[in-house]
Amino acid sequence: MEVFVYRGEWGLPSIDYECSRLLAYLKFSGAKITVNFNGNPFSSPSGMLPYMIADGKKIAGYGKIVEHLSAAGIGPPANGTADRPGDQNHGTLVNGTMQYVQENLHPYFMYMLWGDPKNVDTTRTVYAKRIPIPFNFYCPRKYVVRTNDITQSLAGFSLEDSIEFHDMSEFAHNAKTCLNWITSKLEENRWFLGDQPSEVDAMLYGYLSVLLKLTLPNNVLQNHIRQCPKLVQFVDRTTSTYFAKEGYNSFTSTGGQQKNSSGSPNDSSSASSSSTSNDKSEKSNGGQTFHNGQQQDPDDGPKERRKRYILSGLVASVAMVGFALLNGILMLPHDRNHGNFIQYDDDEPGDYDDDN
Repeated sequence: MEVFVYRGEWGLPSIDYECSRLLAYLKFSGAKITVNFNGNPFSSPSGMLPYMIADGKKIAGYGKIVEHLSAAGIGPPANGTADRPGDQNHGTLVNGTMQYVQENLHPYFMYMLWGDPKNVDTTRTVYAKRIPIPFNFYCPRKYVVRTNDITQSLAGFSLEDSIEFHDMSEFAHNAKTCLNWITSKLEENRWFLGDQPSEVDAMLYGYLSVLLKLTLPNNVLQNHIRQCPKLVQFVDRTTSTYFAKEGYNSFTSTGGQQKNSSGSPNDSSSASSSSTSNDKSEKSNGGQTFHNGQQQDPDDGPKERRKRYILSGLVASVAMVGFALLNGILMLPHDRNHGNFIQYDDDEPGDYDDDN
């Protein structure tokens, strides 16, 4: 099995909430699954990450992936199962907590990233840098559409409406109340439900890590989280404990990938040291392999790249023609012009009638 996610930023393993949530779930489970940080959302059945390849099939979305993993017996030990005495109530508590967080935190979280006019361009740019051209032009749009569905069904407005109609005050209040409740739980325990991480902690890490690290022009929840030291400690502790080697920051990256492609005499030593470090990382993770972002997507071979180049050319051509038509640079011939030839109508009497 192999999982494909967005590569991280700000020292996090991924820029995306669902990807970070899934990575935390895998870490807490100790699963021996290869993780590829160079995922291409266009290769996903849903057009979004994460997705997983298992038994030759692609499974898209956190929920379906976890459902597949749970069926294979892969999950955090603290989740609770019906197979072990006394764990059934614990499992019910896990599901109930996740539902509460989903209902109260998720709507405003999505609106802040993909609905707020002040923030959406920043969020779109962050994702576009992780998606190959030309897919980075329209793949992020899927998140905007998903957010629009949330606001229309829960708040009664469309993202295309004037900002005056974007009333999210109730949802902002619910999100802050949820964060306060999470803080109170973490005051007593190292993890949300005790001394071991559960799927709840994976979910919280997905939300809190992105909210805390992503710099947005209008990040109300980030300011609230920073006023709750337990939440900040939770994110930092989880990142340092489980993602010390997978966290990525483009500003401090050494650019090892570019150096390896230059063909220098040190390539062999670099490759050996890289493989050694990967081996150590695999052993320390209990056999779980986490790539450093240099491995290519299996759908990113020469044929696939050629298709993308052709598609890029077609998209660019259509865009240029559309721009020329809209701005009057290119004019299409009218039906009545007929190539600027003079048209004579023989049906009118008296014209060119030499016999009469």
